[in-house]
Amino acid sequence: MQMADMDAWTTREAAGTDSGEPAYLLLDGVTKRYSGQQAAVDDLHLALPRGKLLGLLGPSGCGKTTTLRMIAGLLSVTSGHIRVSGDDISNKPPHQRDIGLVFQNYALFPHMSAAQNVAFGLEMRGVGKAEIQARVDEALEMVRLPGYGSRRPREMSGGQQQRVALARALVIRPRILLLDEPLSNLDAKLRDEMRLEIRDIQQRLGITTVFVTHDQVEALTMCDVVGVMAGGRLAQLGTPQDIYERPATLFVADFVGRTNVLDGQIEADGAVRLGAGLYRCDTRGLRRGKAKIVIRPHRIHVTSDRDRSLVSVVTNSAHGSVRRVTYIGDVVQYGIDIGVAELKAEVHTASGGHTVAAGDKVLCEWKPQDMIVFEGCAP
Repeated sequence: MQMADMDAWTTREAAGTDSGEPAYLLLDGVTKRYSGQQAAVDDLHLALPRGKLLGLLGPSGCGKTTTLRMIAGLLSVTSGHIRVSGDDISNKPPHQRDIGLVFQNYALFPHMSAAQNVAFGLEMRGVGKAEIQARVDEALEMVRLPGYGSRRPREMSGGQQQRVALARALVIRPRILLLDEPLSNLDAKLRDEMRLEIRDIQQRLGITTVFVTHDQVEALTMCDVVGVMAGGRLAQLGTPQDIYERPATLFVADFVGRTNVLDGQIEADGAVRLGAGLYRCDTRGLRRGKAKIVIRPHRIHVTSDRDRSLVSVVTNSAHGSVRRVTYIGDVVQYGIDIGVAELKAEVHTASGGHTVAAGDKVLCEWKPQDMIVFEGCAP
């Protein structure tokens, strides 16, 4: 999705999609500028239909957490508007926004039990004791912690504390749920489990959610819509498949997923040059001249070296020599010298082991549609 397409997507969502889904959360020209500094968030336009999960993805300092904190009311907006279901909340204090927030470090009160932590927001809202008890029990059940209400945070694992923090955010029945890198403090296996759990709860409740992460796997697996941020702006907004398969910029292609980024030349419509080789691909109408060419490692097929005449005419190919072999369990990663560059390739492992070793001569093949071309040398 190009930037012009992104603007069209935003406009379409603001007015209502073809499927009749209007924007529920709308950020209209939202900017955060600190005194004498470059804008941390710069003219951000974003629209999210009700019940969808948006992932804000990007490196540290890109503006994703600043955006989340402005939605929550923890930071003021320099300019622009934030609306929820048409209600302008830009200048409302946090407690009047009806938003649930889960922090990266959980932010549980250590002197309170799990049930007391979950009940805190309801007590601040003046909810009656009987209703508080019922809703706390319901929230703990929802996050699979029935019977844990009396435990203090120090008596619970990281995953259990995260569930308590999620229950505390959901028990107030907010219009919007905000998640600020909630899985970053968990180990890899628990992170996988919590990813599925949070997504399941979000879908069951149908709650509109914004999820901030620097982890591309979290963004691609959990979210309906992904916004990749860079330098305080949206580099691309789209579905996970859009972001991965059709990156709008070299930055997005290189940040989301593992890539080979190669220096090449656009020779003609549908053809690029890498060193002495000419390769077929979609040049998307770009002008002739210098280009960056992206190929995903897992889209490269590696076989023993053989004559090019024996290879399918519908694929691109390059002869190479294996420099590195890295076994990481589910895949084997190869570093293959093809003369003009070293290609990274990934092959799924099999029970019989891998047959390619360092020093072997191999043939690398890939489909023309698996080459993504960007004009010029700058991201």
